[in-house]
Amino acid sequence: MNYSALIQNRKSFREFTDKQVPFSILETLKNYYYNSVRRLVPELKTSLLVFDTAARGALEGAAGYNQFLVGAPQYLVLLSEKQELAHLNAGYIMQDLLLKLNDLELDSCWLTFTDSDEIKDILGIESPMDVVAIAAFGYGKKAVKRLRLNIRSMSDVDIKAKYRYMEPKRSVNDLAFVDTWGNNRDLDRCIGFFDDMLWEALFAASLAPSYLNRQSYGFLLHDGSISLVSRPDSYNTQIDGDLSLGIVLLHFSAVAENWAGKLRWNFDVSADGLQIPRDHKLIATAAL
Repeated sequence: MNYSALIQNRKSFREFTDKQVPFSILETLKNYYYNSVRRLVPELKTSLLVFDTAARGALEGAAGYNQFLVGAPQYLVLLSEKQELAHLNAGYIMQDLLLKLNDLELDSCWLTFTDSDEIKDILGIESPMDVVAIAAFGYGKKAVKRLRLNIRSMSDVDIKAKYRYMEPKRSVNDLAFVDTWGNNRDLDRCIGFFDDMLWEALFAASLAPSYLNRQSYGFLLHDGSISLVSRPDSYNTQIDGDLSLGIVLLHFSAVAENWAGKLRWNFDVSADGLQIPRDHKLIATAAL
């Protein structure tokens, strides 16, 4: 898959047509999950379930987007064994599946939820694993033309009309720092060292969908490595926050590995000397 193109062109759809997804595509998606899907924590056991439109009524009030259920022909439910990194891994895996759906010319939307046991009960899932991610997919209805607000800095803002929802987005210059948190004076030099390939990966990460497009994260380039840092966000639940960070890691890794090779993210790392604010959290670090 051309991850850079898929990431730049992907849109989240909140409305879908009634057209059913062909069985052959469902089989292709399942085969991709079992044989090729990217996994952030490969040793963590997961399971993928696919539900049809009959699940819509059951999910009403238990899962949705911004408290509203997204009606769709199909739903993906990802299960995982219990582990601290389960939702990070789930965001990574599920986003790769949604990009695969885009590659198959289908549309999708992440759904939020708060209670794994409730989802398992209403969908009749009998498993010791937790529900860690849910998405709706099918053939999306064309969105009404909306305005998109691009925020690069307080003095650099523009508004563009797009066929999607209004989404404030931070630019790479607002999300990436060099050596210490908040320092982006040397960012252009650092990116130039990698012949702009690093910028492409950071740009892909900046396009990662997050709850209400809050982008509660940033990157720190230091000592030949890159670290993902989470910012405090009172709007996010722990589940949504971890899923969003997993998506960010998938976007960055999938594009960066074209030139950096397989990235190995280390989650047991120290933030000493990086001057990260106390209310921020160092999530993972990888050598470039």
